[in-house]
Amino acid sequence: MPLLAKAYAGRYMIETGATLIQDTMVLSLAEGISFQPLGEGEGGVVLKVGSGQLFTCNDTTSVFLAAVDGRRSFADLVQVVLDEFEVPKDALHSDLSLLVDELQKEGIVSVP
Repeated sequence: MPLLAKAYAGRYMIETGATLIQDTMVLSLAEGISFQPLGEGEGGVVLKVGSGQLFTCNDTTSVFLAAVDGRRSFADLVQVVLDEFEVPKDALHSDLSLLVDELQKEGIVSVP
């Protein structure tokens, strides 16, 4: 299951060849981004307000995006997700690095 998918295009956002995300990077939602978790087992939705572009996300991405507050580092965000799900830390770190890379490319998260 993809971490985040474009609802209107039906294609998955996760791609290979991501740039390295540093543990000390502090992330925030980009301007004009609205995120709404839908509840346990339901994931969430991301709306780019200016364009109306809509994305859906799974529970893992929903927990991650809910924690993105402009104060937490990437390492802190990984820990938040680890506290919620029983997964190997190295695998989660890698998966979330790919996710952040794509979220930055899509203009959903930014590094202040």
